[in-house]
Amino acid sequence: MPKPRKPRIEVFFKDEADLRSRIQFLSSKGISAFNIVNKNNRDTLQEWLTTIHEENPSSDVCVHYSAKYNKSRKQDGAFDLFKTFMKNMDNIEGKHDVLLITGSGAKGKFNTVSGLQRIESSYKTPIAVAFNPFFPTEEDLEAERKRLKDKLATKQVKKVYFQFGSDLRRLQDSLDWLATLRSQHQFDICGSIFLPTKRLISQQKFRPWNGVFLKEEFLGSEDGAKSIVLEMMKLYEIYDCEILIEAPGVRNEKDMQMVESLLAERDAIVSPTLPAKRTANEEPTTIPKKESTKIRKLTKPILPPKVSNGELETTSVVLFGSHDVRVHDNEAFQHAAAHASVIPVFLWSRKLQEKWGVTGAAEVVLKDAIQNLDKTLQKSGLRLVCRSTDCLEDELLQLCESSKVRTVYWNTEFTPEANAREQRFKTKLLSKGIKAIECQSSLLYDPNKLNLAGGFNGGHWGTLMPFLKGCKKQLGEPRRPIKRSETFALLQQVTGPDEWPVSTPIDKLDLAIIKGKQKWDKPILMSFPMSEDEATQCLESFFRLGFDQYEKSRSRADMDHSTSKLSAHLRIGTLSPNELYYATEDSGLAFEERKTFSRRLFWRDLAYYQLLNFPGMRTYSIRSHYDKTEWVTGEEEKRRFEAWKWGKTGYPLVDAGMRELYATGWMTQSVRMVVASFLTEYLRVNWVKGCEWFHYTLVDADSAINAMMWQNAGRSGTDQWNFVMSPVAASQDGSGSYTKRWVPELKKLAKPVLHRPWEAPPEVLKQAGVVLGKTYPRRIVVDLAKERQKTVSSVLKMRNENQKFNNKNGYDLITLPNKQQTVVFTKREYRIDESGKVMKGNLVKKTDNGKKRKTNTKNTKVGRGNSSKKAGSEPEQDSSVFWQQSLGLRPYS
Repeated sequence: MPKPRKPRIEVFFKDEADLRSRIQFLSSKGISAFNIVNKNNRDTLQEWLTTIHEENPSSDVCVHYSAKYNKSRKQDGAFDLFKTFMKNMDNIEGKHDVLLITGSGAKGKFNTVSGLQRIESSYKTPIAVAFNPFFPTEEDLEAERKRLKDKLATKQVKKVYFQFGSDLRRLQDSLDWLATLRSQHQFDICGSIFLPTKRLISQQKFRPWNGVFLKEEFLGSEDGAKSIVLEMMKLYEIYDCEILIEAPGVRNEKDMQMVESLLAERDAIVSPTLPAKRTANEEPTTIPKKESTKIRKLTKPILPPKVSNGELETTSVVLFGSHDVRVHDNEAFQHAAAHASVIPVFLWSRKLQEKWGVTGAAEVVLKDAIQNLDKTLQKSGLRLVCRSTDCLEDELLQLCESSKVRTVYWNTEFTPEANAREQRFKTKLLSKGIKAIECQSSLLYDPNKLNLAGGFNGGHWGTLMPFLKGCKKQLGEPRRPIKRSETFALLQQVTGPDEWPVSTPIDKLDLAIIKGKQKWDKPILMSFPMSEDEATQCLESFFRLGFDQYEKSRSRADMDHSTSKLSAHLRIGTLSPNELYYATEDSGLAFEERKTFSRRLFWRDLAYYQLLNFPGMRTYSIRSHYDKTEWVTGEEEKRRFEAWKWGKTGYPLVDAGMRELYATGWMTQSVRMVVASFLTEYLRVNWVKGCEWFHYTLVDADSAINAMMWQNAGRSGTDQWNFVMSPVAASQDGSGSYTKRWVPELKKLAKPVLHRPWEAPPEVLKQAGVVLGKTYPRRIVVDLAKERQKTVSSVLKMRNENQKFNNKNGYDLITLPNKQQTVVFTKREYRIDESGKVMKGNLVKKTDNGKKRKTNTKNTKVGRGNSSKKAGSEPEQDSSVFWQQSLGLRPYS
C-alpha cells in the first residue's frame, strides 16, 4: 500500500489577510496542497494563487475555473477568456494546476468538453476535471462516464477530481472503471470528502447541494456519516488517490484535530468493510440495470383541494405574478396542478406598474425569471402563456372562456395595487361563474390574519419583537415547505390542455426592453441571474461558505459571502421564504449564531404588515406630523440629491455604495443604511426621494421593505433609527477594497486616507493621481456637525408644533387604522416636554460604533472629517466621468 499523504484542503477565506492567515496555519500543520474555489466573476484567482505561493513556496495549488462564472457577451468570448487565463497561469511561478468545471444543469457553448477539445496543448499548466460517480440512476451515471471519456480523449487531462457522495459501491465501481482507463490515459485521482459534522449533516438533510447524493445511512447520525467518510478515505488510500477536504474545510485547531483523528482512524483500519480490491486481471463490475428509476407518483394532492372532486376534472389556470416565479413550494401551482389539466399564465402591463410596481433593475431580473420559469414548465410538457394588456381582468376572462376554465388560482401579493387588481379579478371571474382562489406563498405569514394590540408589549408597536412574538402566538410556527421530491413528482404527472391558448413571446411583452447602445441590463443579469436553480445554488453557496460567519461579518461590504444576496430571489419569488426559514432553523447552528439571519424574514413580513395598516407609507409619513418636517428645497435640494444619486458626494464610502447600486442593482444592507442616513441626516433631503430612487435601481426593489427602511431612516417610521451612520468611519469596508473597486479614482490612496481624502497631504494626493474637484468631487457638504444639528433642530421644531402627537414621556403617538392611538419608539434626543424643551437626561446619542456619548448641542463633532469651513465653502467642480466610462452605466428614465 502506498505511503499515506497529507490531504488537500479547499481554502475558505474572507479577504487577502484572512487567506494569508489560513495558509500560515495550515502550513504549520504540514499541509502544502490547497484548492481555491471560483464562486463568482469577480474572484481574483491568480492573485490568490500568488499569495499562497508567497506564504508557502513549496505549495501545490489547484485553481478552480468555472465556465458559469466566466462568461462573455462577445462571440467566442468565453473561450478567449479561458485561453487568457491559461496563458497567465503559465507565467506564475510555483506548482499549480487548473480544475476546469462547468457545473450541473444544461451546458453552454463553452463547457469543459468543448474547452478541452479546442485548447492548445502548449500550455504548461496541467488541467484537471471533475467526475461524479454517485449519480443514483444508471442513465445519468452512463452520461457522466461518457463525458469523462470525452474529456480524457482530448489528452489534456492530468487529474480527475471525484465529487462527494455516500454510495460506497458506486465509488468502488467507478474507481475500478477508471483503473482500466488509466492504462490508456495517464492521470491522477483526487477524492473529495467533507468533515462529518453535525452542522453539515443538518444542512444536507434539509437541502442537499446540487450533485451531492447522500444516503440515509449518512444523514441519520454523526456516527453513520463518520463511518462512511472513513471507508471512503480507506478506499481512496487503497486506490492511491489524494484526498480533498472541501470547504468550509479546515479553519481552526478544532477542525484540524478532527482531520488528524480521521486520518489516524483510517490508518488503523485493517480489514475495512468494503468490497475487496480487484486484481489487474479482473474486469470491473458491471453495474446492473434497474427496472425503473422514475419517481413514485403522487397518490393524492399535496394540499387538501379547495374545490370538489368533479371540479378537479376540469382545466384550471394558475396565475404567476412578479412575486412567486417558481414551481417549488408554490401553493397556487400545487392546487392548480391537482386538476385534470392546468394552464400557467403570466399577465403583464407596463402602464399598471406606475410608481411602486416592477420597474428598472427589478424589471430586468423579472424577465429573466419568467423566461426560466417557462423553460422549467416546458420540461414537464407545459408552457407559460403570456399576455400583455392594460386590462388584465378582461384578458384573464377571455382566456378562461376560450379554454373552458372554471377555476383560477393565484398567490396574493400584499400591496395596495395588487389588492385592487386581485379584487377586479374576483369580480370579473365570479360574474361568469368562474371560481377565484387566493393562496399565499410569498411571506411566512398572511398579514391579514394578524391582529396586534397597540401600546408597549415587550416593545413598541410596529417593532420587530412584538411582531415576531405575535405571529408565533396567534398563527404558530411558519409552515414547513413541501419536499422537493414532491415537486418533482408533481411535475412528472401534471398535464396541460389539449389545445394551448395563444401566447405572446416573452420578448414581445414590453418587459425590460433595453433601448439605445448601452446594454445596462447585462451587469445586473451577470450579478443576479434569476431562476429557481440560481436561487438554489445561491442558497447552498451561502450556507456552505458564509452562514456560520453571518453574525460577525454581515456588515462587511468588502467580503464575499458576508451576506446571502438572496433578497432578489425572495422578491421575485424564485425562492420560497419558508424554505429559507427552515434551512436556517435546521442548520444545526446554535440560536445565538443564527438569530439575526433568521429574523430577517420576520422583518420582511413586518414591512408588509405595516403597509397593510398604512397603505400610503411609501409616500407619506406613518407619524403623520413628520410630513411637516423642514427639509432642504429648491436648487439646493437638487444639487445635494443629484450628487448623492450618482455617487459624487465627495464621501468615498457613500459614493461607492451609490455607484454599485446603479451599476448592479445591489448594495449590502449596512451600506444602504450608511447612504440613507447620509441623505436624511447630513444632506437633509426628504426620505421620499431616496425611497423612490432605491425602488428604481434596486434589483430586490420591494416597495414595502424599501419604504419601511426609508421611513425609519427619515425618523417617521414606527421604529426610527436610534443611531446615525458615519459616512467616514467606514467600518463596512475594513480593507478598503470595496471603495477602491467602485471609486477607482482613489484606488492608489492608502487606507488611512481612503475614506477621507480631504485629510491627505497634497503630496499624497498628487502621488495617487487625485485632484479634488477634478478627478474626484469635493465634499457636497463640509461641516457634518452643523448639518446634523440643523436636522435635529428641524425635528424638534416640528414636534413642538404638533404637541397633540406627543405623550407625557416625550414619545410620539400615531393613530392605527382602528382609530386607536399608540405610542411608538422615539429617539432620546427628540423627546420633548409640553413646553417644547428636550426632556432632562435626553441629551444622549449613539455613535456609529454603538457607544453612548453626551451631545454638545453647541459644538458637535462627527467623526474626524470635520472642518472649520462652512457648509458649501468647497464648490462642486467635479467634471470627471471616469467611473461611469469604466463601468458602462445605464441612463435613468
